[in-house]
Amino acid sequence: MKAKLAWMMAVLGAAPLTGCETNRSGDLESRGAGDLSHALTSRSSALLELGLACDLRAPESGAATSLQRRPYLQRVTDRSAQVVWTTDGSAASGTVVVASPAGVAVASATAVPDPSARLPKGGRQWISSLSGLEPDTIYCYELQVDGGLARRGALRTAPSAGSARPVRFVALGDSGYGGADQQAVFAQMKTVPFDFIVHLGDIAYEGGTRSELERFFFSVYADALEDFAVFPASGNHEYESEDAAPFREAFVLPENGAPDGVERWYSYDYGDVHFVVLDTERVGAAQAAWLDADLEANRRPWTIVYFHRPAFSSGEHGGDRNIQRQFGTVLARHHVPLVLSGHDHDYERTKAVDGVTYFVSGGGGRGTRPVGRSSFTAFSEAVCHFLYVTATKEELTVHAIDGTGQEFDSWSFPASTTAATKVGF
Repeated sequence: MKAKLAWMMAVLGAAPLTGCETNRSGDLESRGAGDLSHALTSRSSALLELGLACDLRAPESGAATSLQRRPYLQRVTDRSAQVVWTTDGSAASGTVVVASPAGVAVASATAVPDPSARLPKGGRQWISSLSGLEPDTIYCYELQVDGGLARRGALRTAPSAGSARPVRFVALGDSGYGGADQQAVFAQMKTVPFDFIVHLGDIAYEGGTRSELERFFFSVYADALEDFAVFPASGNHEYESEDAAPFREAFVLPENGAPDGVERWYSYDYGDVHFVVLDTERVGAAQAAWLDADLEANRRPWTIVYFHRPAFSSGEHGGDRNIQRQFGTVLARHHVPLVLSGHDHDYERTKAVDGVTYFVSGGGGRGTRPVGRSSFTAFSEAVCHFLYVTATKEELTVHAIDGTGQEFDSWSFPASTTAATKVGF
């Protein structure tokens, strides 16, 4: 146990205390503070939690030599999960074997090559689909390539609807540059007990190419992606490459966005929260109509919507009036309490706009830019940061944490703020 604990602490590492690599201007530490009446009172590591349950040390095996992208989790639900990875052209097969932390075999799934992925030099992307899992349960898995052990990982399934367990996630945007600021924010993300990752777009600068996704996303976050699912929104930089084709190839996302929106906009449930992910590079009537129908069908107590370009912002880019017109009225009509976005490289929390509170969280790793204040601003700050969000039956809480680990703003929504609590819960 002591050896495993030491190994996990080495993985977590120490948070760097140097300044951001600036993007016009930037800062790792917040200069001011907003509302801290809902601040975290304790911190613990999600990676350490899974590491103590499963042996996550990399195996000493020749099978790992064919891996190009380490395994990462996609589409984790209360009963299923998908494990995705890439190999060079020499690999011919792959299997994921799942067991309980006590070592009791649970399931195995043979992987299939993903025909949508176009990798260089004969490489392949593989998908292994796991089913028959139990809700809110930790599982240990082994990735076998051509019959040899290549990687070990862990996963925790989502809680089922009505569960007493909180939903916990981290959210960040505009991260993908590979610099010290991105590493600092990631180091602090490892200090909170999250269950999955939300990315608000601009994942890989400058153009969202396949090589940039590898260097500035999958390589940077590999230690977390093996054990925690990521549900990303596409940003404008993803669309600079082939209409965002590399983004849609790399991420295996829910395909419920209707014909025009497959893997561009989508929704998913996690415990008592319904998440809706929109594509702000394709704003229009078709997506707005889909959003309206999706929210109308939702029966979960909480709803969170996120996308890349902000509807309201006091940063360099500012708010997008087309997003306000197409999406804002729909969000207000369905009493959505919380909307997250990126794009402007800063932090901003608005006052409630037609009942909806908007957050801009674009300080995930590409430096910061100056941010002002508007009539709708509750608090704003130019700082590298991420959001830590928790949802219980009683409240939905957002914590803003900077690149030194300091919480500089928080906000809480009581259950009465969402009309969905009136239906079925």
